[in-house]
Amino acid sequence: MTRAFVSPRFRSASCIVFLWCFAVVVTSAIALRVEAAIYASRIVSVVTALSTLRLGETSKAEILRRIPTLQPSNAGPYGALRCDADECFSGLVGNGLPARILLGTRNSTLASLLRWWGFRFEGLDVGVKFTSGKVSYFAYRLMVSAPGVIQGVPPPPRDGEAGAVVIGLSSLRIIDSGEPNSTEKRHLPYRVLPARSAPSQGVSIALTPDAPEEVVHRAFDLRLHCIWSFGGCRRWNQLLPAVQPLLRR
Repeated sequence: MTRAFVSPRFRSASCIVFLWCFAVVVTSAIALRVEAAIYASRIVSVVTALSTLRLGETSKAEILRRIPTLQPSNAGPYGALRCDADECFSGLVGNGLPARILLGTRNSTLASLLRWWGFRFEGLDVGVKFTSGKVSYFAYRLMVSAPGVIQGVPPPPRDGEAGAVVIGLSSLRIIDSGEPNSTEKRHLPYRVLPARSAPSQGVSIALTPDAPEEVVHRAFDLRLHCIWSFGGCRRWNQLLPAVQPLLRR
């Protein structure tokens, strides 16, 4: 009986409003994913340039030509308090408003809705040190959104709910390894360690000049398709699938 009192004009207007809202949601979701794909392409470009660096060999002019976004910095990579080289440069690649909105969300339900809509954050921090005009150290830290919300205080959330997937890579001259209470030391060419609190959502990679070319290629072979996919990113091995087998070696 109630429907009989609803005029056709009102039903038509309601239909138009619904279709308009639906179009806005779909269009913005597509636009957000396109933006994420653009930033992902920039991140891959910078990381690919980093993969060509050689400690003590690559010149400052060459790396600044390859990565023009690097700027002089008094801090070391990842915002360290001081620069312990002749010169330090840093750079950041990351999306803007969508990232700030999602990072500012502290409600898991709202965060899930925003991620489904297409609000994702992705940020790449890069640091390069120069000594005598040559690269003496470089590092990158990639962080992308994942299920959960980022907590600012301990205790850390359970694995799978950290709110972010984090990959850290750094160059080292030497990686020492040895058994506890043993005087024998051996040098590793590389090291891959998952995060203690969230092993599926974080990994740390260290490379020395002696690292095999195959390992170096794997460490920089980013696959960022999940950033703009419907399900988003959940584990670090979605971003670096070729590194996963190195954990078992």
